[in-house]
Amino acid sequence: MTKQTNKVIILLGIIFLGMILRTPITSVGAIIGPLKNLLEINNTVAGLITTIPLIAFAIFSPLVAKISNKIGLEKTIFLATIVASIGLLLRFYINTSVFFVTTFIIGVGITVGNVLLPGLTKKYFPENLGVMTGFYAVIMNVSASVAAGISYPILNTNIGGEKFSTGLAVNIWLIISVLNIVIYAIITKNSKSERIVKDKKTGVTGYLKSLKMWSVMLSMGLQSALFYCSVSWFAEIMISKGFTPSEAGLLLSISQFAQFPSTFLVPVLAEKIKNKLIIPIFITLGYVASLIGMVYIQGNFALMTIYIVLFALAGGGSFSYVMYLFSAKSKNE
Repeated sequence: MTKQTNKVIILLGIIFLGMILRTPITSVGAIIGPLKNLLEINNTVAGLITTIPLIAFAIFSPLVAKISNKIGLEKTIFLATIVASIGLLLRFYINTSVFFVTTFIIGVGITVGNVLLPGLTKKYFPENLGVMTGFYAVIMNVSASVAAGISYPILNTNIGGEKFSTGLAVNIWLIISVLNIVIYAIITKNSKSERIVKDKKTGVTGYLKSLKMWSVMLSMGLQSALFYCSVSWFAEIMISKGFTPSEAGLLLSISQFAQFPSTFLVPVLAEKIKNKLIIPIFITLGYVASLIGMVYIQGNFALMTIYIVLFALAGGGSFSYVMYLFSAKSKNE
């Protein structure tokens, strides 16, 4: 396999991996109302569905680097795509307990992808780190928006009955996940086996004492919590504020698509400026201003749209900036 061909396959791997790191969750949030009725659960329990990926991230993210160092970056991602695919396949069986367990399994696969995708990007595209980080972050946001947009139409087709159409709506991304298995099987086969020499000063204890590590991890957790909460409950919150269901759906779509400019531009900017502190400052100000505004706006579509766009720009920028930090701080392999 030529070097150019290998680069193309790696690029496809980045694209398709990015497509399954949010879609299995955003597809659920888009139909949370009908899903609650089908699973016979209340709002509190339904809220746990979008919390599960964060729990999986908290538990398994410290272990991912250790596994990757032992068996290889590409092979770890390959195994993660298998785990995610198994979870998506089993989640077709619509049952309350099964749904929560399988979502956790999917969350484990997503965790591995989130942790290792920045490292994969840095390994194969070190000269274009900012651009490539923005690129796959946009892929993740676009696919998440598409997942949220197509879930309800798929559910309403009632293909194979209510339960199967619901399963199809939240698990149709199994197709992309299986494609990931094929792509990463090829990448793993053609990647060189590398042994990483550990610094004696690093390791789990060393990382736990690192203030930078904790700040990046906390930033990742907080922006993920804001994203999943907004995707899951945004529409219902807007309806409670006097907007019609169609207006709430439109505002939700705006909140997703408005992220794209900042998602792509922030990591590119981060690579060029020296004082990077200015980026999180502006992101935080955007979050605070938009959330305060949304709390007090009632039924004014134009004003709500302005605050939604501000929130989306902060959200897109925060996500891609954290992913850029993961890439920048990861070790070259």
